Amino acid sequence: MSGLEDTAVPARYKRWLILSTVVLLLSLVLLLCNIVATFVYFSARSTPVWVTALSVTSIFGMVAGFGGLFLLLGIAGGRAWRSDKKRAAKLG
Repeated sequence: MSGLEDTAVPARYKRWLILSTVVLLLSLVLLLCNIVATFVYFSARSTPVWVTALSVTSIFGMVAGFGGLFLLLGIAGGRAWRSDKKRAAKLG
């Protein structure tokens, strides 16, 4: 096995890792905006629709961001496990 094949996260998954992290960070920024908007409209009788839409969007973003990161973590763990299994079989 060459050194490039032995990496836990292959190069083709790196962009997905970056994308998942960016989605997660942007959704956390949306959550912060939602918290600020909630305090601004706290005295209003009802919450505006855009504040509710912002919270739903941020929740979906966090689910997608964490889901992507956990999926990539699972892929990296599976590849490392298979690599160790092959290495142990090769050694005897």
